[in-house]
Amino acid sequence: MSVIVDDSDPMVQYWPLGGWSTSGQGPEFETTAHASATLGDTATLVFEGISIGVYGSIDSSSGHSSLNFSVDGVDLGSYEAPLLQHIVYNQLFWKSPVFNETQHTLVVTVSHTPQTPTFLDYFIYNTTSTAGKTLLIDDTDGRVTYSPDGWESSDSSDNCLESTQHASASVGSWVALPFNGTGVSLFGTPGQPGFNVSIVVDRSQPVLSISQTSDNQLFNTNGLTSGPHTINITVLEGKLGIDYFLVSNASSSVPAAPQSATPQSGSAPTGSALSGSSKTPLPIAAILGGVIGGLVILVSLLAIIIWKRRRRARRNNTQPGFFVSPRWVGSDVDDLSIIAPRAFQPFDTTEPPPGVSVLPQSVESGVNVAPQPFQPFDTKEPQPSVSVSRQRAGSDVDNLSIVAPSFQASERSVTTEPPPPYPSND
Repeated sequence: MSVIVDDSDPMVQYWPLGGWSTSGQGPEFETTAHASATLGDTATLVFEGISIGVYGSIDSSSGHSSLNFSVDGVDLGSYEAPLLQHIVYNQLFWKSPVFNETQHTLVVTVSHTPQTPTFLDYFIYNTTSTAGKTLLIDDTDGRVTYSPDGWESSDSSDNCLESTQHASASVGSWVALPFNGTGVSLFGTPGQPGFNVSIVVDRSQPVLSISQTSDNQLFNTNGLTSGPHTINITVLEGKLGIDYFLVSNASSSVPAAPQSATPQSGSAPTGSALSGSSKTPLPIAAILGGVIGGLVILVSLLAIIIWKRRRRARRNNTQPGFFVSPRWVGSDVDDLSIIAPRAFQPFDTTEPPPGVSVLPQSVESGVNVAPQPFQPFDTKEPQPSVSVSRQRAGSDVDNLSIVAPSFQASERSVTTEPPPPYPSND
């Protein structure tokens, strides 16, 4: 890609300060030029690219003036102006060999000057790093597509940039350029007679142009979205000369020239005819990130649901207010016993005999339970048997029925002593 740097650009450093004079004519790029008649004066440009060229103007009295060129401290050539009868513009003074793609320093030194020096006009260097730069697309660039048999080209036009131009041969001729950037400008050949053209960027409304400015600008637009665009120009009346295009704030990549663009005669190609095949690539990283994020959320939801269900199941299996009594070893009970404790509600003021405890019960339960006194398992003493009478709620029985324990000896006779008398308060 080509990047153009004007002689008045701050990138160009002149030494000594005030040693170079400035001027400008219509055919010169941006109507500016620098010149010095002092031996040893220099102009320095730091650029990043693979090659560079220096262009300028030669006055009729500039014959035998000369300039030396060095890159990175190495002398690479010189230029001596010829004797001319009139001033010429856009002359190539010198072009460098091909370098590695890295930063380089070009120094132009005034080595000889007669009455009138030569004039520095602009620099053009080639680079693969185009982001943020102003790109030059000459009329001879391969990315520019012209309608077949509708244009005439010239490479000896001194009034045109790089001495080249294309001129329309008939009404209905068109030209199209795909580009990447936020703005584009079209420049024509100087001194064109009357013409009428239609200019369309992408699918916007056509803009009619019938004249050009003093710097030969035919059209300019800015504020486009950064990305690929297409400009189409159609000749509606007269003849049109095209010199070059400038693309501002260029992106890092530029679309290749279209392979074919053959609209109907008398009409410009639409934006889709040239750029419809360029699709925006799918954001693969964003898609993968969305899929992975969705899977993570789904797995988290499933884990929460399973955890809640297990927690609910454990809670349902353990009811409050009940406990499970384990079976004794050797018991004949096959099932677990569930005992529901109740609050004690006495029906009688009669004290129970010593050694006998009564489980409390609620009135509603209707269950009377007489527990056995504690006996160790390894004793051979007979176990008292206690009978429990059950009665339903609402029965006429008002008192708690307790059956006195009786003892039966299995291996030996046991005499049961009566309980000791209650101590007397007398």
